[in-house]
Order: sequence, then C-alpha cells, then structure tokens
Amino acid sequence: MMLPGLGQMMKDQVMPGIFWAALVAGGYYAFFWPGLVFHALCILDAAFSKGHESMMDLTSWPKRILFVAMIAALVGYIYYRNV
Repeated sequence: MMLPGLGQMMKDQVMPGIFWAALVAGGYYAFFWPGLVFHALCILDAAFSKGHESMMDLTSWPKRILFVAMIAALVGYIYYRNV
C-alpha cells in the first residue's frame, strides 16, 4: 500500500506497475489530493485485477481514453497550479 505499482508488479504486471508508480508520483507532485486519488485507484486495481488484467493494460479504447484523460488532467492541473 505504500509503494504505488508494487501490487501490480507482484502479479507479473510490470509495465502497469511502472505506469501506476509514475502516475501516482505525478499526482503527489501536483498536489496531495490528485496523488491520493490515483493512489486509491492503484490499490483498487492491484486488489481486484486477476493475473494480466489491469486497468492500465490499455488493450481497449475506453481504457486508453481514460488513461489519456487522466494524464491530460494531471498535466493541466500542474500547469494551472504553477502559472
């Protein structure tokens, strides 16, 4: 629970684990609340995904769109906060 992405990596989902770690770190860099939300989503993904199924697997278009939207929202928030 303390290291984002570790649960995914323990389930042999290395790339989703790395993506989650980067996303959560970016969220905490932006501000506490985005990091906390991303961390909670990361924990839920690790807890409820089976084997190679992951929210960050990016095999379907809705997951890809959600991932791009989350990244765009985070980058926009960081930009808005620092301008």
